[in-house]
Amino acid sequence: MKIPLTQWKRTAFPVLMTIFCATVFFAGIIDAADKNALKIGFVGGLTGKSSDLGIQGRNGVTLAVEDINQQGGINGRPVQLITKDDKQDPQTALKVDRELIDEGAVVIIGHMTSTMTEAVLPIINEKKFLMLSPTTSTNKLTGIDDYFLRVINPNTQLTNFKADYVSRNMKLRRMATIYDLSNRAYSEDYAANFKSEFEHLGGKVIYTDSFKAGPDVSFKDIARKLLKAKPDGLLIVAGAVNTAMVCQHIRMAGSKMPILISGWAQTPDLLRHGGPAVEGIITTQYIDHDSTAKLYADFRERYRARFGDVEPTFAVVMGYEAVMVVKDALSRNPDPKQLKETILKQKTFNGLQGVFEIDSYGDAKRRAYIVTVIKNRFTVVNK
Repeated sequence: MKIPLTQWKRTAFPVLMTIFCATVFFAGIIDAADKNALKIGFVGGLTGKSSDLGIQGRNGVTLAVEDINQQGGINGRPVQLITKDDKQDPQTALKVDRELIDEGAVVIIGHMTSTMTEAVLPIINEKKFLMLSPTTSTNKLTGIDDYFLRVINPNTQLTNFKADYVSRNMKLRRMATIYDLSNRAYSEDYAANFKSEFEHLGGKVIYTDSFKAGPDVSFKDIARKLLKAKPDGLLIVAGAVNTAMVCQHIRMAGSKMPILISGWAQTPDLLRHGGPAVEGIITTQYIDHDSTAKLYADFRERYRARFGDVEPTFAVVMGYEAVMVVKDALSRNPDPKQLKETILKQKTFNGLQGVFEIDSYGDAKRRAYIVTVIKNRFTVVNK
């Protein structure tokens, strides 16, 4: 008996689709359990108020692993990604790093904040296990021969660049700084570096305040106190949501003072929660969101298709490039125990927007840009 097409769609087609999906699902399990797979660990803050940075880093790492596997893996071996959430808690960070080492990962891509990286360094160095961070930029870890490497510059370059721009281009002389102590290794260091360079150039930081992110923080009081000091401009060193809250209260108080932010806040959450209050803010960064470089343009298209038509952030790009550094090194020398030495020996890597270096201490060197927000979008102003 001939079955009508419409009836076939209602009966046989769903069955076939179920079989297909089950096949793909079980194939994924087999791939994940492949004893020949190279295991790469990723650790970042994936839950909580400041999870945007970690989630974007994970997305970049995920796309990199998928790209590598589509191209046949590394030396013919598939790559298995193991993701962990450090919850922005030092004890959790130590726990999940130990788990990754015990599970046979060859490298940890992470952590995404300086405070978490600083917390786990003792075990990383004790185990002589390589950690390659996409976004940890504290200067406290600069110029040290250890098992921590990074694909982002130490933050001195950005703070000096920012101070110079504020002084020479914006002609600001009296600055205020506010920073979030929940990522103290980064924020306190960043604010101090900016102050040192800005005052070296003839300016003065006339007001400094700090807070620790949490439900009891009064951004209204923070804004009221700093405005009483009558600075020419403000530097905020905090995550995206908290930076947005400070900006909103500054603008609601009627101030039009120039506001500068740190890289920590450069995620879609800043634009989402800040709205008009973050229009015109100034920052510094290592990527050009409008770059026409072919590698970046192709990557951007794949990323938007994979993660829902959203723009890749600097954390996405750095996460992707960190995995590709590992790929390049293991392609040259497949011994994971020599991964650190192989990366440092190679020194120069092709990033999505151009070449960057990793020096003999594992610190990256790459070009920086001045960035502002125009029509709810991060835009480079110094191409």
